[in-house]
Amino acid sequence: MTIALPRITALLSGLLLITACDAASTDEVQIDLGMSEGYTAVVVQDGLTNPSGISFSPRGELTICDSGAGRVIVVQDGKAVDYVTGFETEYWKVGADGAPDRFKLGPLSAIWNGDTLVVTDAGKKDGAETLVFFSASGAASSGKASNSIPPTSDDAADKGEGNLTGLSISPDGKTIYVAGQGSDAMTWVLACDVATRKLEPIFSADEHGITVNSPMQTHVLASGAVLALYSGAGGKEDGLLVQWNPETKQPDRMWTLPGLMDPMGFAAIPGTSDYAMVDNNWSLTEVQAGKLARVSLPEGGGEAKVEVIGTKLQGPVSCAFGPDGRLYVAQLGAEFDKGVGSVVAIDGFK
Repeated sequence: MTIALPRITALLSGLLLITACDAASTDEVQIDLGMSEGYTAVVVQDGLTNPSGISFSPRGELTICDSGAGRVIVVQDGKAVDYVTGFETEYWKVGADGAPDRFKLGPLSAIWNGDTLVVTDAGKKDGAETLVFFSASGAASSGKASNSIPPTSDDAADKGEGNLTGLSISPDGKTIYVAGQGSDAMTWVLACDVATRKLEPIFSADEHGITVNSPMQTHVLASGAVLALYSGAGGKEDGLLVQWNPETKQPDRMWTLPGLMDPMGFAAIPGTSDYAMVDNNWSLTEVQAGKLARVSLPEGGGEAKVEVIGTKLQGPVSCAFGPDGRLYVAQLGAEFDKGVGSVVAIDGFK
Protein backbone atom coordinates (compact mmCIF):
# COMPACT_ATOMS: atom_id res chain seq x y z
CA MET A 1 0.00 0.00 0.00
CA THR A 2 1.17 3.51 -0.75
CA ILE A 3 -0.16 6.29 1.40
CA ALA A 4 0.55 10.00 0.93
CA LEU A 5 1.90 10.67 4.37
CA PRO A 6 5.32 11.99 5.44
CA ARG A 7 8.13 9.42 5.62
CA ILE A 8 9.86 9.08 8.98
CA THR A 9 12.94 7.07 9.89
CA ALA A 10 12.31 6.85 13.62
CA LEU A 11 9.14 7.05 15.65
CA LEU A 12 10.42 8.15 19.05
CA SER A 13 13.74 7.76 20.80
CA GLY A 14 13.82 4.78 23.12
CA LEU A 15 10.89 2.99 21.46
CA LEU A 16 10.42 -0.70 21.96
CA LEU A 17 10.94 -2.79 18.85
CA ILE A 18 7.75 -2.62 16.77
CA THR A 19 6.80 -5.77 14.89
CA ALA A 20 4.66 -5.93 11.79
CA CYS A 21 1.02 -6.68 12.50
CA ASP A 22 -1.24 -9.06 10.61
CA ALA A 23 -3.46 -6.41 9.03
CA ALA A 24 -2.88 -6.51 5.29
CA SER A 25 -1.34 -3.57 3.44
CA THR A 26 -2.54 -3.03 -0.12
CA ASP A 27 -1.87 -0.73 -3.04
CA GLU A 28 -4.49 1.99 -3.09
CA VAL A 29 -7.32 0.55 -5.14
CA GLN A 30 -10.37 2.61 -6.02
CA ILE A 31 -13.58 1.31 -4.44
CA ASP A 32 -17.23 1.96 -5.29
CA LEU A 33 -18.90 3.59 -2.28
CA GLY A 34 -21.75 5.15 -4.23
CA MET A 35 -20.01 8.54 -4.22
CA SER A 36 -21.37 11.73 -5.76
CA GLU A 37 -19.62 13.20 -8.79
CA GLY A 38 -16.28 14.71 -7.85
CA TYR A 39 -15.59 12.31 -4.97
CA THR A 40 -13.42 9.20 -5.18
CA ALA A 41 -12.48 6.57 -2.60
CA VAL A 42 -9.54 4.17 -2.26
CA VAL A 43 -8.69 1.47 0.27
CA VAL A 44 -5.56 2.34 2.27
CA GLN A 45 -5.67 -0.42 4.89
CA ASP A 46 -7.58 -3.67 5.08
CA GLY A 47 -7.60 -6.92 7.06
CA LEU A 48 -8.92 -5.20 10.21
CA THR A 49 -11.34 -6.58 12.79
CA ASN A 50 -14.11 -4.13 13.68
CA PRO A 51 -11.87 -1.05 13.20
CA SER A 52 -12.99 1.99 15.14
CA GLY A 53 -11.29 5.32 15.92
CA ILE A 54 -8.73 6.78 13.51
CA SER A 55 -6.42 9.76 13.99
CA PHE A 56 -3.05 11.11 12.90
CA SER A 57 0.18 11.51 14.84
CA PRO A 58 2.13 14.80 14.85
CA ARG A 59 4.30 13.20 12.15
CA GLY A 60 1.27 12.48 9.97
CA GLU A 61 1.02 8.75 10.65
CA LEU A 62 -2.39 7.18 10.20
CA THR A 63 -3.33 5.64 13.56
CA ILE A 64 -6.07 2.99 13.70
CA CYS A 65 -7.87 1.28 16.57
CA ASP A 66 -8.05 -2.32 15.32
CA SER A 67 -10.65 -2.77 18.01
CA GLY A 68 -11.63 -6.42 17.69
CA ALA A 69 -7.96 -7.40 17.60
CA GLY A 70 -7.25 -5.51 20.84
CA ARG A 71 -4.57 -3.23 19.43
CA VAL A 72 -3.70 0.16 17.98
CA ILE A 73 -1.62 0.26 14.81
CA VAL A 74 0.16 3.01 12.90
CA VAL A 75 0.95 3.14 9.19
CA GLN A 76 4.61 3.84 8.45
CA ASP A 77 5.96 3.94 4.89
CA GLY A 78 2.83 2.19 3.68
CA LYS A 79 3.09 -0.63 6.22
CA ALA A 80 0.87 -1.23 9.23
CA VAL A 81 2.83 -1.90 12.42
CA ASP A 82 1.75 -2.51 15.99
CA TYR A 83 1.97 0.43 18.37
CA VAL A 84 0.07 -0.87 21.43
CA THR A 85 -1.09 -4.48 21.74
CA GLY A 86 -2.79 -6.67 24.31
CA PHE A 87 -5.89 -4.64 25.13
CA GLU A 88 -8.73 -6.59 26.68
CA THR A 89 -11.70 -7.30 24.41
CA GLU A 90 -15.33 -8.18 25.01
CA TYR A 91 -18.41 -8.87 22.94
CA TRP A 92 -20.97 -6.09 22.85
CA LYS A 93 -23.70 -8.69 22.62
CA VAL A 94 -23.23 -11.99 24.43
CA GLY A 95 -25.23 -14.74 22.75
CA ALA A 96 -28.28 -16.21 24.47
CA ASP A 97 -30.30 -19.30 23.61
CA GLY A 98 -27.53 -20.58 21.39
CA ALA A 99 -27.00 -17.34 19.46
CA PRO A 100 -23.33 -16.48 18.81
CA ASP A 101 -21.47 -13.73 20.64
CA ARG A 102 -21.37 -10.66 18.43
CA PHE A 103 -19.39 -7.49 17.81
CA LYS A 104 -16.03 -7.86 19.52
CA LEU A 105 -14.68 -4.61 20.97
CA GLY A 106 -11.37 -3.47 22.38
CA PRO A 107 -9.87 0.03 22.11
CA LEU A 108 -12.48 2.24 20.44
CA SER A 109 -10.71 5.59 20.13
CA ALA A 110 -7.17 6.97 20.19
CA ILE A 111 -5.84 10.50 19.95
CA TRP A 112 -2.36 12.01 19.97
CA ASN A 113 -1.47 14.78 22.43
CA GLY A 114 1.99 15.65 21.22
CA ASP A 115 4.01 12.42 21.42
CA THR A 116 1.58 10.86 23.90
CA LEU A 117 -1.08 8.52 22.56
CA VAL A 118 -4.30 8.39 24.58
CA VAL A 119 -6.50 5.31 24.08
CA THR A 120 -9.89 4.26 25.42
CA ASP A 121 -9.55 0.85 27.11
CA ALA A 122 -13.06 -0.05 25.99
CA GLY A 123 -12.80 -3.84 26.06
CA LYS A 124 -13.38 -3.95 29.81
CA LYS A 125 -16.71 -4.09 31.62
CA ASP A 126 -18.81 -0.97 32.20
CA GLY A 127 -17.51 0.83 35.26
CA ALA A 128 -13.95 -0.47 34.74
CA GLU A 129 -12.96 1.33 31.53
CA THR A 130 -10.30 4.05 31.57
CA LEU A 131 -8.28 6.30 29.30
CA VAL A 132 -4.71 5.02 29.01
CA PHE A 133 -1.73 7.28 28.22
CA PHE A 134 1.29 5.91 26.27
CA SER A 135 4.57 7.77 25.85
CA ALA A 136 6.01 4.95 23.72
CA SER A 137 4.92 1.80 21.96
CA GLY A 138 4.50 -1.47 23.80
CA ALA A 139 1.92 -3.52 25.67
CA ALA A 140 -1.41 -2.14 26.87
CA SER A 141 -0.27 -2.78 30.44
CA SER A 142 2.62 -0.31 30.02
CA GLY A 143 0.37 2.75 29.85
CA LYS A 144 -0.76 5.06 32.65
CA ALA A 145 -4.49 4.91 33.23
CA SER A 146 -7.08 7.41 34.36
CA ASN A 147 -9.70 6.47 36.93
CA SER A 148 -12.86 4.70 35.83
CA ILE A 149 -16.40 6.03 36.32
CA PRO A 150 -18.84 4.10 38.57
CA PRO A 151 -22.65 4.24 38.25
CA THR A 152 -24.08 7.77 38.25
CA SER A 153 -27.74 6.88 38.75
CA ASP A 154 -29.90 4.60 40.89
CA ASP A 155 -30.98 2.54 37.88
CA ALA A 156 -30.06 -1.12 38.39
CA ALA A 157 -28.97 -1.30 34.75
CA ASP A 158 -26.37 1.41 35.32
CA LYS A 159 -23.02 -0.34 35.87
CA GLY A 160 -20.88 2.74 35.28
CA GLU A 161 -19.45 4.25 32.12
CA GLY A 162 -18.37 1.96 29.31
CA ASN A 163 -17.75 1.72 25.55
CA LEU A 164 -15.71 4.92 25.86
CA THR A 165 -15.19 6.42 22.41
CA GLY A 166 -14.99 9.60 20.33
CA LEU A 167 -11.96 11.31 21.89
CA SER A 168 -11.14 14.96 21.22
CA ILE A 169 -8.78 17.42 22.87
CA SER A 170 -9.05 21.07 23.86
CA PRO A 171 -7.01 23.66 21.92
CA ASP A 172 -4.64 24.10 24.88
CA GLY A 173 -4.05 20.35 25.16
CA LYS A 174 -5.12 20.28 28.80
CA THR A 175 -8.48 18.50 28.56
CA ILE A 176 -9.58 15.39 26.69
CA TYR A 177 -13.28 14.78 26.05
CA VAL A 178 -14.78 11.33 25.58
CA ALA A 179 -18.24 9.95 24.86
CA GLY A 180 -19.53 7.41 27.39
CA GLN A 181 -22.17 4.76 26.75
CA GLY A 182 -22.47 3.00 30.06
CA SER A 183 -26.24 3.12 30.42
CA ASP A 184 -29.12 4.82 28.66
CA ALA A 185 -30.41 5.68 32.15
CA MET A 186 -27.82 8.48 32.34
CA THR A 187 -25.93 9.58 29.23
CA TRP A 188 -22.59 11.35 29.70
CA VAL A 189 -19.81 13.13 27.91
CA LEU A 190 -16.77 12.96 30.18
CA ALA A 191 -13.67 15.12 30.56
CA CYS A 192 -10.15 14.06 31.56
CA ASP A 193 -7.56 16.45 32.98
CA VAL A 194 -4.36 15.61 31.10
CA ALA A 195 -2.04 16.65 33.94
CA THR A 196 -3.71 14.54 36.62
CA ARG A 197 -5.46 11.94 34.40
CA LYS A 198 -8.61 12.56 36.45
CA LEU A 199 -11.70 11.51 34.49
CA GLU A 200 -15.15 12.83 35.45
CA PRO A 201 -18.66 13.18 33.96
CA ILE A 202 -19.28 16.68 32.69
CA PHE A 203 -22.22 16.92 30.22
CA SER A 204 -25.43 14.95 30.81
CA ALA A 205 -28.06 14.90 28.07
CA ASP A 206 -30.60 13.39 30.48
CA GLU A 207 -30.21 16.17 33.04
CA HIS A 208 -31.25 18.66 30.36
CA GLY A 209 -34.25 16.81 28.95
CA ILE A 210 -32.40 15.50 25.89
CA THR A 211 -33.91 12.09 25.26
CA VAL A 212 -31.57 11.06 22.44
CA ASN A 213 -28.77 8.88 23.83
CA SER A 214 -25.59 7.06 22.75
CA PRO A 215 -22.95 9.80 22.40
CA MET A 216 -20.42 8.59 19.82
CA GLN A 217 -18.00 11.42 18.96
CA THR A 218 -16.82 14.69 20.45
CA HIS A 219 -15.18 17.65 18.75
CA VAL A 220 -13.79 20.82 20.34
CA LEU A 221 -14.34 24.14 18.59
CA ALA A 222 -11.77 26.94 18.58
CA SER A 223 -13.96 28.73 21.15
CA GLY A 224 -13.60 25.79 23.53
CA ALA A 225 -17.22 24.70 23.10
CA VAL A 226 -17.70 20.95 22.65
CA LEU A 227 -19.81 19.33 19.95
CA ALA A 228 -21.16 15.88 20.84
CA LEU A 229 -22.76 13.57 18.29
CA TYR A 230 -25.55 11.33 19.61
CA SER A 231 -26.50 8.40 17.38
CA GLY A 232 -29.78 7.69 19.15
CA ALA A 233 -31.66 4.39 18.94
CA GLY A 234 -30.42 1.88 16.39
CA GLY A 235 -32.45 1.89 13.20
CA LYS A 236 -34.26 5.12 14.07
CA GLU A 237 -33.70 8.51 12.43
CA ASP A 238 -33.14 10.44 15.66
CA GLY A 239 -29.46 11.45 15.58
CA LEU A 240 -28.57 14.75 17.24
CA LEU A 241 -25.59 17.11 17.40
CA VAL A 242 -25.35 19.14 20.62
CA GLN A 243 -23.04 22.06 21.41
CA TRP A 244 -21.99 22.10 25.08
CA ASN A 245 -20.55 24.99 27.08
CA PRO A 246 -17.70 23.62 29.27
CA GLU A 247 -18.01 26.55 31.70
CA THR A 248 -21.74 26.30 32.42
CA LYS A 249 -22.07 22.60 31.44
CA GLN A 250 -25.22 23.62 29.59
CA PRO A 251 -26.26 22.83 26.00
CA ASP A 252 -26.00 26.04 23.97
CA ARG A 253 -27.75 24.74 20.85
CA MET A 254 -28.52 21.53 19.01
CA TRP A 255 -29.19 20.28 15.50
CA THR A 256 -31.25 17.40 14.16
CA LEU A 257 -29.75 15.37 11.30
CA PRO A 258 -32.48 14.51 8.78
CA GLY A 259 -31.78 11.59 6.49
CA LEU A 260 -29.19 9.96 8.76
CA MET A 261 -30.13 6.80 10.65
CA ASP A 262 -27.23 6.09 13.04
CA PRO A 263 -24.51 8.77 12.71
CA MET A 264 -21.37 7.67 14.55
CA GLY A 265 -18.51 9.94 13.54
CA PHE A 266 -17.82 13.39 12.15
CA ALA A 267 -14.88 15.64 11.31
CA ALA A 268 -14.51 19.33 10.50
CA ILE A 269 -13.87 19.89 6.78
CA PRO A 270 -10.67 21.98 6.57
CA GLY A 271 -11.15 25.56 5.42
CA THR A 272 -14.94 25.46 5.82
CA SER A 273 -17.57 25.58 8.54
CA ASP A 274 -19.06 22.25 7.40
CA TYR A 275 -18.56 18.72 8.69
CA ALA A 276 -18.15 15.31 7.11
CA MET A 277 -20.34 12.77 8.91
CA VAL A 278 -20.62 8.98 8.62
CA ASP A 279 -23.90 7.13 9.15
CA ASN A 280 -23.40 3.49 10.19
CA ASN A 281 -27.05 2.41 9.69
CA TRP A 282 -26.51 0.05 12.61
CA SER A 283 -27.72 -3.53 12.89
CA LEU A 284 -26.40 -6.10 15.35
CA THR A 285 -27.01 -8.99 12.97
CA GLU A 286 -25.35 -7.70 9.79
CA VAL A 287 -23.39 -4.83 8.32
CA GLN A 288 -25.73 -2.62 6.33
CA ALA A 289 -24.90 -0.03 3.69
CA GLY A 290 -23.94 3.22 5.40
CA LYS A 291 -23.75 6.81 4.24
CA LEU A 292 -21.28 9.67 4.07
CA ALA A 293 -22.71 13.18 4.27
CA ARG A 294 -21.64 16.79 4.22
CA VAL A 295 -23.39 18.64 7.05
CA SER A 296 -23.94 22.39 7.42
CA LEU A 297 -25.12 23.82 10.75
CA PRO A 298 -27.46 26.84 10.96
CA GLU A 299 -26.07 29.38 13.41
CA GLY A 300 -28.78 29.13 16.05
CA GLY A 301 -29.42 25.39 15.92
CA GLY A 302 -32.41 23.59 14.42
CA GLU A 303 -32.37 21.29 11.42
CA ALA A 304 -28.94 20.75 9.88
CA LYS A 305 -28.51 20.77 6.11
CA VAL A 306 -27.47 17.22 5.21
CA GLU A 307 -26.09 16.45 1.74
CA VAL A 308 -25.53 12.72 1.26
CA ILE A 309 -22.45 12.13 -0.90
CA GLY A 310 -21.88 8.39 -0.40
CA THR A 311 -24.47 5.61 -0.10
CA LYS A 312 -22.52 2.32 -0.20
CA LEU A 313 -20.10 2.52 2.71
CA GLN A 314 -19.60 -0.76 4.58
CA GLY A 315 -20.56 0.02 8.16
CA PRO A 316 -18.65 3.31 8.66
CA VAL A 317 -17.93 4.10 12.31
CA SER A 318 -15.50 7.04 12.42
CA CYS A 319 -13.65 9.52 10.24
CA ALA A 320 -10.78 12.01 10.32
CA PHE A 321 -9.09 14.30 7.81
CA GLY A 322 -5.46 13.53 7.13
CA PRO A 323 -2.60 15.95 6.47
CA ASP A 324 -3.05 15.21 2.76
CA GLY A 325 -6.56 16.71 2.83
CA ARG A 326 -8.34 13.39 2.31
CA LEU A 327 -11.07 12.08 4.60
CA TYR A 328 -10.15 8.74 6.16
CA VAL A 329 -13.06 6.51 7.15
CA ALA A 330 -12.96 3.33 9.25
CA GLN A 331 -15.56 0.81 8.14
CA LEU A 332 -16.48 -2.63 9.45
CA GLY A 333 -16.46 -4.32 6.05
CA ALA A 334 -18.90 -6.86 4.67
CA GLU A 335 -19.15 -8.62 8.07
CA PHE A 336 -18.12 -7.64 11.56
CA ASP A 337 -15.92 -9.96 13.64
CA LYS A 338 -14.40 -11.38 10.43
CA GLY A 339 -11.16 -9.44 9.86
CA VAL A 340 -12.52 -7.79 6.71
CA GLY A 341 -12.68 -4.21 8.00
CA SER A 342 -10.79 -1.39 6.30
CA VAL A 343 -9.86 2.26 6.25
CA VAL A 344 -10.63 4.14 3.06
CA ALA A 345 -9.45 7.58 1.95
CA ILE A 346 -11.88 9.89 0.16
CA ASP A 347 -10.93 12.77 -2.15
CA GLY A 348 -13.22 15.59 -3.24
CA PHE A 349 -13.86 17.76 -0.17
CA LYS A 350 -13.36 21.46 -0.79
